[in-house]
Amino acid sequence: MVALVWLPGQETPVHDHVSWCVTGVYEGREVEERYRIASTGPGERLVATERLVNSVGDVNGFVPPGDIHVVRNPGPGPAISLHVYGADISRLGTSVRRIYPAHLIDIASPAPSTNDRRSAR
Repeated sequence: MVALVWLPGQETPVHDHVSWCVTGVYEGREVEERYRIASTGPGERLVATERLVNSVGDVNGFVPPGDIHVVRNPGPGPAISLHVYGADISRLGTSVRRIYPAHLIDIASPAPSTNDRRSAR
């Protein structure tokens, strides 16, 4: 289990993982945008598939392959999330399998917002 503290505005690069993961927000909010690979090889690009706004108590998970995402803290305060991985992250040193360069993201296809639970409360 790993606890991550996110400062306002802090975000990850677009990445995927070495194993499954379940995350839960303990404090603050996190915005997660998920992607899929639309083509491979020299024309490889990523297309946004989903935008999640996760608030206190929200739990999500993913299983590779198909776990490409970016996570950010929209602020205004810190966010804390708990992560349970299906691999020994302390032995591996990271949960990240691959970081995807920003130029691969197809900006013409924004992700639909699928769970802004904050607006529903």
